[in-house]
Amino acid sequence: EAYCTHHQVASFVWASTRSIVPSDLLGDSCNWRALRSNISKFVGLRRYESFSLSQCTHGLETSRYSFLSKVRLSDCFCCKVANGVGNCKFAKKGIKISNDVKITLQNHIFQNWIYWFFSSIAVPIISSCFYVTERQSKRHHVFYYPKTVWRKIVDNAINCLKEQNYRLLDHASFTYIISKRNFGFSRVRFLPKQKCVRILANTKVPSKIPLHRNNNRKRRFVFLKSINSSLKELHAILRRIKHEHPQALGSSVFGYDDAYRKLYQFLPKVKEGSPMMPKVYIVVGDVSKA
Repeated sequence: EAYCTHHQVASFVWASTRSIVPSDLLGDSCNWRALRSNISKFVGLRRYESFSLSQCTHGLETSRYSFLSKVRLSDCFCCKVANGVGNCKFAKKGIKISNDVKITLQNHIFQNWIYWFFSSIAVPIISSCFYVTERQSKRHHVFYYPKTVWRKIVDNAINCLKEQNYRLLDHASFTYIISKRNFGFSRVRFLPKQKCVRILANTKVPSKIPLHRNNNRKRRFVFLKSINSSLKELHAILRRIKHEHPQALGSSVFGYDDAYRKLYQFLPKVKEGSPMMPKVYIVVGDVSKA
């Protein structure tokens, strides 16, 4: 439970940006409240949710940014912009070109500034100070761990792994294993639980293996295919056996769809054979320290 609340993270981001960005670029007090509210909404996003530019600029008024009123347009620049926006109605009519182009330019500068504010200031502050992840119990929520705290959590998890069934490979052992196969290793990450962390291995991504540097040259990398891609042929053979000789695999299933098909065939038989529903026992097995 060592994570920060969304309110704490949003307050930290806002305090950091106020110490970095000149106050004129943040607008007046009304825009401050709206911008801080938008930062809070951005921090509170759930997994896979997006945050559009219109949400970033919600409640902000360009008239309250003093630097936008100082924008000046030369006649040459007016012509260039007017040619670029020739499809709009004021360019076709030729009425108030300079004023309308100035408003268009101010809105364009304002939107680019707010986009840059979120993408190049707010997001880097979060990524440099927090480790952002989900949790085992709430997979669609986002939690923010201070990196100093997360480093301690990871170190404790690695020490537990070393005490149980993992060990650090030396370069000779590592090179020997790589030379005997054409695929790499899985990528491990830690998923927080209530009192500890769960280790997740990603076998879908290829491995990036660093090579030793010679004569002060830049380090080179070798990419090896993922574990899943190296098992495609074997998986295809098992599915073929399952399709042609289903009895050979017994009750084995290849996912939730197969489990549903087994259960779907079982329930009608039970209901037709007995007026009362018999007791059903479901056994869940797990390999210890896997």
